[in-house]
Amino acid sequence: MRTQGCGTLASTVYRWIIDPLLAPLRPKTVRLCLKHGLDSVLDIGTATGAQCRALATAGIHAIGLDLSEAMITAAKARPSGNIEYVVGSAYDLPFTDASIRAVLLSLALHEHSEKERSRMLIEAVRVLEPGGHLILTEYSQPGRPCCHIPWLIIQLIENLAGGDHRAGFHQFMKTGGLKGLLKRHGLRASEVAYSHFHTLAIAVIPINPQDLESQTPTAIS
Repeated sequence: MRTQGCGTLASTVYRWIIDPLLAPLRPKTVRLCLKHGLDSVLDIGTATGAQCRALATAGIHAIGLDLSEAMITAAKARPSGNIEYVVGSAYDLPFTDASIRAVLLSLALHEHSEKERSRMLIEAVRVLEPGGHLILTEYSQPGRPCCHIPWLIIQLIENLAGGDHRAGFHQFMKTGGLKGLLKRHGLRASEVAYSHFHTLAIAVIPINPQDLESQTPTAIS
């Protein structure tokens, strides 16, 4: 989720409200990482570091990146071994090419414009080492959405966010949610798991050296 410009209040809200709401997602992400042999993961938009702590507890080296210094400070306040935290932008990752084993973007794309999403995906693929994995967790509209209580709650929350966040969410869902995003950018998932009553999808995407060019997300001008 977008954390640029967030301060201490935002990190507090995240810790006491957002983190508990997303708690069921953490172990599912960890299980997928373990299943696919991912022993090191970069978590972009880590916020208060909840996913990093879950990864580290399972023996996975975690790197948490967030643009907000307040979020990184909050994450560091709950120390755990096998975690590094970095202040940085998802648009310009402070890592060299082909240097990261796996990259996780969890609920970090839907609130942005398509151009911004494209830039983030291109950066994520750039830093992945050959044979690395991209893990995307995003909204996936469930069946019978008008009668799906969890989905109605999610829509309410996203609408209350207002501004660019709300506009990004609506555009993201109108174009197919996570499934549509993967199709537009030529990304092929080897496995998709679900969380939160099928409102969230977790896609595991191997980035294979032999067809890296076809798997590089499309730049939107």
